[in-house]
Amino acid sequence: MYDARQPAKENDSFGYGRDDNSFVKQSYNSWMLGLPDFANPRGVETLPTILAVGGGKGGVGKSIVSANYSSMLAQNGHRVLVIDMDLGCSNLHTHFGTSVPKKSVTDFLRNEDMQFKDVILPAPIQGVAFVAGGREEDWGELFGAGKEKYFKRLIDAVFDCKKKYDVDFVVLDLGAGTHKFTMDFFSLAHLGIITVLPEPTSIENAYVFLKMALWKILTNLGDRTNNKEIVEEVLSCLSEVSSGNVNQGYADCLRQLRSTYPDFIALVAEALRGRLVGIIVNQTRDQTDMDIGRSMEHICQRYFGFQCKNLGFLNYDESVWKSLKNRRLLITDFPHSLISKRLAVVAANSLNLLGLQGG
Repeated sequence: MYDARQPAKENDSFGYGRDDNSFVKQSYNSWMLGLPDFANPRGVETLPTILAVGGGKGGVGKSIVSANYSSMLAQNGHRVLVIDMDLGCSNLHTHFGTSVPKKSVTDFLRNEDMQFKDVILPAPIQGVAFVAGGREEDWGELFGAGKEKYFKRLIDAVFDCKKKYDVDFVVLDLGAGTHKFTMDFFSLAHLGIITVLPEPTSIENAYVFLKMALWKILTNLGDRTNNKEIVEEVLSCLSEVSSGNVNQGYADCLRQLRSTYPDFIALVAEALRGRLVGIIVNQTRDQTDMDIGRSMEHICQRYFGFQCKNLGFLNYDESVWKSLKNRRLLITDFPHSLISKRLAVVAANSLNLLGLQGG
């Protein structure tokens, strides 16, 4: 990650042990700095661990990961809620083997009299529940200027899940692209998971997604600390890196700006310290594909300035489409498949990274 006092170390373990002093508790104040200005949690003790699964490009397996990864967390003894936040093509329910639910997250957003529990549905595995995504036309009504109030209501519901519903983890299954509200919800995550295929377009889209995630955190920080003018100047400098006029990464550029904006850059480092990024390479076929995750980990840390870890790879496996055809959850339909075992490794690595008990 970028640190105003010390550059990141490759393969750094971040120093978080497997005890009650988890990453979420340790990083609470830093995490707060990078939240949208309309997001205000009520305290770390009542906060669930928030994960977001994104990646920019469609068809990389975000919903497959969200549904099965969440179920693996439940098998580790955690209570998990998965929310379908795909703004245009929601299908999380299909991976859980259920028909299209009658109520969805957009019903909750549009109906102020509806409680969040009214849209929470049981998943076909103990310890997991989910909230279905809405239709594209329903999401369309919620976008635009002045519509942040709808999303504030959902964010508040996410923050309250531990207190009200005894939920340990909330997993946000994000859609393709870098829509403003998609990035808002990615910025909520204590651990943001990037799912990528071993192909150039997917990797390029993942890097665009990471760039927009950094931009969002900087913008949020400027809003929360009343430093909007400084943010504009910082983003202008970073844009020169993006356009190729400066032969350096964003993290290096931020370090150089430390002499000009010492207080703000210190806050940037603190906000980045409050969140983690994990990489999952999906549909791998050989060692070259598997090695992409480690390479992306290095670039994510050195170029973008995030704390990043390669969580593991998921091999190409026909059991994925077979389980979808059977309308059953992958890890219950094919529990002994290699990909199910790899998902277990990803879940364990995530728990260890968060300073929680894994395996």
